Amino acid sequence: MIATFKKSLRSSRLGYTLAELLVVILIIGIFAGTSSVIYRGLRQGRAPEREAQMLARWLTNLVTISNRTGRTFLLNVPGNVTRGYVEAIWLNPSGRVTYTSVYGGVFIRHGGAGVESLYTPQWGSMVPTITIRVGQGREVYYVIVSQSGRVRTSRFPP
Repeated sequence: MIATFKKSLRSSRLGYTLAELLVVILIIGIFAGTSSVIYRGLRQGRAPEREAQMLARWLTNLVTISNRTGRTFLLNVPGNVTRGYVEAIWLNPSGRVTYTSVYGGVFIRHGGAGVESLYTPQWGSMVPTITIRVGQGREVYYVIVSQSGRVRTSRFPP
């Protein structure tokens, strides 16, 4: 009886066949391809709006940090050049912080003026106010920073 048990252990399968492995790889490939198509569709569907919301959160965070620390910053968004980043330049002590586009969008100052906007926490104001156009192809969204440093997004310029 013990000999029969040992013989049955030796004759049983210890691995998978090549066909079984290929079927598993095929299923994983189909799943990965489907999920990447869905992810790309979600990412591109509302990209300017999401980009504008993320930029607005970044700007709100800058204003909050400025108010808490008492540091002034310049917001550098040129009015004649589209680029994939927005730059904040801290004053006293100096430093630079950059927001880079996540969804491949481009930023341009709406209204054309190429001056830097200055936020001063002492007065709680942004001078001059700024509207940033966030675009990707034909889709456009706007990030609006008011004189009091409040940040909002909009489908249409102010």
